[in-house]
Amino acid sequence: MAVLRVPAPRSASQITTEPEIRTQDSRLRLHDGRWLGYCESGDPTGWPVLFFHGFGTTRVICPSDEAAQRLGVRLIALDRPGVGLSTPRPGRRLLDWPDDVRQAADQWGLDRFSVVGWSGGGPFALACARRLGDRIDAIAIVSGAAPLAGSDRTDYLRRFDRNAALAAGKAPWVIRLALWHWGRAQRRDAERFFEESLAEMCAADQEALSEPALRSRMIANSVELYRQGGRGMYDEALSLARPWGFDPSEIRVPVDIWHGALDTTVPVGMAMHLAQSIPGANLRLFPDEGHHLLYRCWPDILGSLMRERPATIVAPAVFAPSAGRA
Repeated sequence: MAVLRVPAPRSASQITTEPEIRTQDSRLRLHDGRWLGYCESGDPTGWPVLFFHGFGTTRVICPSDEAAQRLGVRLIALDRPGVGLSTPRPGRRLLDWPDDVRQAADQWGLDRFSVVGWSGGGPFALACARRLGDRIDAIAIVSGAAPLAGSDRTDYLRRFDRNAALAAGKAPWVIRLALWHWGRAQRRDAERFFEESLAEMCAADQEALSEPALRSRMIANSVELYRQGGRGMYDEALSLARPWGFDPSEIRVPVDIWHGALDTTVPVGMAMHLAQSIPGANLRLFPDEGHHLLYRCWPDILGSLMRERPATIVAPAVFAPSAGRA
């Protein structure tokens, strides 16, 4: 495991977001008849990068079409089952997702591609690394979650995480009730929900999400998230809180882990655990960043996934001694 400690990347005036919606939404039909929703942007002839949104979000929050165009990236943001435009799949597990991705890649004519998984999208990206490793060039896990259940180690888990895993296994109705309360506030007043959430974030996240266009997309996401009701969120929560069905040590795809030390949504201990568990993983720690460093580091994240990995694209970093594998 190589550890990089990276300075704060840019000022508020340099934060990369879009001024408007990038492209028209689309759907494709899967073999079992379900629809998979997605949004495509960037360079249509460029290197394909799939974006996996976080838990509680949709394709709507995918950042920076401008950066994708400049770097020659064909950027495709997918909705997972039951959220946004994608048909629900009740009872789904983490390892069901790679088959949906494989079918989509086949229909798009993609032999190989890279993946960005943000927050709760990180485990789904790693599931694809495990099942589709022969088709994925590289993966960026940004503010990504580690296993909540099924791991030999639990020192990186908070009490909240342990309780979620326990409820998913023994009393899933508890999770459904909690999500109902959480979703009720969003659906009642999405703007107020956003402002109250923003007030509890660190300064770096507040700066990023206060940018007008990104703020508007985050509020719009609250509507899009419940387009089909709340069942998709429930299924997703259970899939994340239950055992993944594989161990991160089984992954053989190059993985970069980007994480802010001030992240309280997904604590940095989870990033450390993933970096120690995934062979050859690089951990990039940002001491002054929080959970939404995705938007402040987006050009660097995309640049790191390009096949030739130009050194000039990646932000300057100071290498710390390798911590080795756990």
